[in-house]
Amino acid sequence: MRVVTFRTDASGPDRVGRIEGASVVELSAPSMTAWLEGEGRADAGPRHDLSAVVLQAPVPVPPVYRDFLTYENHAKTALAAVTGGAFELPVYWYELPAFYYGNTQCFVGPGAPVRRPAGVEWLDFELEVAAITDGDGELAGFTMFNDWSARDVQRREATVGLGVHKSKDFANSIGPWLVTPDELDYHDGKLRLEATVEVNGAVVVEANTLDQHFTWPQMLAHAGRDTRLPAGAVLGSGTMSGGSLVERGAVEHGNWLQPGDVVTISATGLGSLTNPIV
Repeated sequence: MRVVTFRTDASGPDRVGRIEGASVVELSAPSMTAWLEGEGRADAGPRHDLSAVVLQAPVPVPPVYRDFLTYENHAKTALAAVTGGAFELPVYWYELPAFYYGNTQCFVGPGAPVRRPAGVEWLDFELEVAAITDGDGELAGFTMFNDWSARDVQRREATVGLGVHKSKDFANSIGPWLVTPDELDYHDGKLRLEATVEVNGAVVVEANTLDQHFTWPQMLAHAGRDTRLPAGAVLGSGTMSGGSLVERGAVEHGNWLQPGDVVTISATGLGSLTNPIV
């Protein structure tokens, strides 16, 4: 099943629906969080053309957002580029799936503009998949996820040793819909998906989810240990290997994102998520 949060017009209330062909069938759930908790799964009756609705982030304001770092090649290459030197991952990285807490107040959905923060020159995309939890803290489905990064800010922040903060504080894109695991190539706790990034219609990244170091059940178990994952928690996979500009020579070549660029991330079975930079 593919489930969406949508509006029938840009200023209308959020509704929940399931995708059926080229239509959205409205469900009785008052919100995606309610649907994730098991409420309002029945069809409410109205059917809308998918092309005529305004899709929102599947969970517009997640109660919890944690982003993992589960792709070894990305971690090594990106952190070396950001810190300006060779970087070896610590032993702990291989023992448990590490994550950081992110800002739940800056999630945007398909088509929403992403504003480059004032003074930032090194704006980067990050190609990820995110899991969304149900009311039992278990995996309800997956969605595309773009964890935007201000790399010049991150380079300075890294010297403090507190992790990322303002370099990741301004935008997270998610969508276009939540896809339940039964519709995806998901086996033994891992997704097997091909993914791309396009900038202004040109493919600049071809990647896949195959070399994720930890499984999704391992990530869920670690995130939920000694705490509670509420319905609608968003857990980012971490950037796929090669899935960012910092890994592709942007520090040397300066090919960072600029206002006016349009970024689309896609993966088999999950659809495409497009956002313009302003």
